[in-house]
Amino acid sequence: MFSFIQKLDQKQRRLLYTCFFAFFSNGALSLSLGSVMPDLKVAYNLSDTVSGLFLSAHSAGNLIAGFLSALIPLYLGERKSIMLMSALAFLGFLMMTLWGNPVWLLLAFAMTGLGRGSVTNFDNRMVNRLSGGNPAASNMLHGSFAIGAIIAPLAFLGLRNLLGWRLGLGFVILCGVLSSCNFSRMRLENDRPDRRDKANSTLVFLKNPSFLILAMMMFCYLCSEYAINGWLVTYIQNKESLLHSFAASGQEVSAAVRTYSQTMATLLWVVMLAGRLFCAWLSAKVSQKKIMMVASIGVAVFFVLMLSGSTVPTVSLAVAGLGFCMAGICPMIYSDAAIFTNTYPMATGALLAIGSAGAIAMPAIVGATAEKFGFTGGMSAILVTVCLLVVFSTLNVVVKTRRPPEAVQPE
Repeated sequence: MFSFIQKLDQKQRRLLYTCFFAFFSNGALSLSLGSVMPDLKVAYNLSDTVSGLFLSAHSAGNLIAGFLSALIPLYLGERKSIMLMSALAFLGFLMMTLWGNPVWLLLAFAMTGLGRGSVTNFDNRMVNRLSGGNPAASNMLHGSFAIGAIIAPLAFLGLRNLLGWRLGLGFVILCGVLSSCNFSRMRLENDRPDRRDKANSTLVFLKNPSFLILAMMMFCYLCSEYAINGWLVTYIQNKESLLHSFAASGQEVSAAVRTYSQTMATLLWVVMLAGRLFCAWLSAKVSQKKIMMVASIGVAVFFVLMLSGSTVPTVSLAVAGLGFCMAGICPMIYSDAAIFTNTYPMATGALLAIGSAGAIAMPAIVGATAEKFGFTGGMSAILVTVCLLVVFSTLNVVVKTRRPPEAVQPE
């Protein structure tokens, strides 16, 4: 599983670890959005629809970053570009603590998306380049994301209880600052791509059916992941069957359900970390296409269980199963697409942008639907994209991969 690291020299390993820490920070950023949302709603008197729009603004920033982070290096170089773009993420969180104006917060969430998307684009492209598209490398990278996602809700909850929700965001802001500093110290051999090389800006891969299937898988996966991450804490805090369960046990309901919801956000990513390490091991023995198909079916099963579950053990099992099945899908999509992303610099950004297009709509749809039909009804909207994920992951197994003519064979 770690054999690809042994093939790297010291400089390449340092670059790899820089990418890993940046993805750790991205994980902390992602889960902090869902954790802080209930406090933002109360502090600034926000409706569910407006809150959903903020999550969609984050996804919009992610989409825009897919293109900007591939084009800006042509003018500024890769090191300066990723350093500046990644800094937008922690600046966005800082803005959330200063003012509750909806337009100001919309901009703040968009900035977090721009920063997160730029890091996602750079890290996936760089790790695929360093490892030759090794699925274990991609799963380890995304495992770093999961570690950040595990720690962030716990850090936020602890700091929130001691110092308030504003200072609770201090952990993710600190991670963002350190990540940008690490990027500033990188030394890249080909820091500024040649603008005269058409391969650096072409979108010809969009005509390839194999790439489009992977892109639609990313679309459906990010639709589901962003909406689940963004609304899981709020959904659990509003699930009436769980509220009755805590009340029947004699606990103080608001405190108990708040702690339980944050614990479930952490559990989701603890299991995702274990799942990504498992997929890194399994991908050396089983086709990653088949792993993604089986995992997608599992996501559908456990998501339905989470929606229909009415007791703490059932919901906890569903969240754990959901996290384990979701774990390897995104990193293996990037790994499976290495024949495109290692050939065309715009391909990674296109994958991210297409995925983010769905992630923009779904959180807002969940919020708007929840206001009319309750949070179970709102979360049920995600089931559509979960089912489509099963369809496209099956096509990814059945349809023969068409390699681009310019593709370089993996090392």
